[in-house]
Amino acid sequence: MYKVRMHCRGGQGGKTGVKILADAFYLEGMDVQAFSIYGAERRGAPVASFLRADEKKIYERGYIEDPDCVIILDDSLLKVKEEIGLFKGLKKGSCLIINTKKKVKAPFGVKVLTIDVSQISKEVMNRDVVNVAILGAYAGFTNKVGMKSLEQAVFNMLGEKYSNWVAPNIKAMNKTYNQVRKNKKQK
Repeated sequence: MYKVRMHCRGGQGGKTGVKILADAFYLEGMDVQAFSIYGAERRGAPVASFLRADEKKIYERGYIEDPDCVIILDDSLLKVKEEIGLFKGLKKGSCLIINTKKKVKAPFGVKVLTIDVSQISKEVMNRDVVNVAILGAYAGFTNKVGMKSLEQAVFNMLGEKYSNWVAPNIKAMNKTYNQVRKNKKQK
C-alpha cells in the first residue's frame, strides 16, 4: 500500500489536492481512500489530508502515521512542525515535497524536493494557489502516477464547477512536472 499525507492551511485546497491525486490513482486502476482532518475548522488553521492507494482492496482505516510521501503546500507550517507532526512517520526512503524557496533539513534518509510552486502558480495563473500545481512536482519526483491521469483527474474535479480554472491549473501542474524532470536529468 502506498500512503501520502498532505499538509496545508485551511482554505489552501489540500482536501481538493488529495482528492485529485486519489482520482488519478483510481484512473490507473488502483483502489483509493482520500480524507482530511481539520483542527479548528477555520481558514488558516493547519489541515492534514490523507491518501491510500493500492492494487488490492483497502481495508485499513484511520490516520496515516507512516506515509511514503509528505507534501507540504505552505512552508509557514515548518515553524510549527513539531506541534502538528509535519515529519511524523517519515522513514528512510520516504519523500518530502515542500512548496518553498528555502533549504529544508529533513529527517535522515528522506528524499527531499523543495520547489517554489507559489511562484509558478503566480506566473501561470496570477494567483498563489498551489494545491493542483504541486501535484505535477509530485508526479515528476515520485513517478507514482502519470500526468495524463492527473490531467483527467483535474478535469473531473474542477470541470463542472470551475471550468475556467481547469486549463490554467493543468498548465501550472505541467510546468512543475517539467521543472522537476529537468532538474532530475541534470543531477
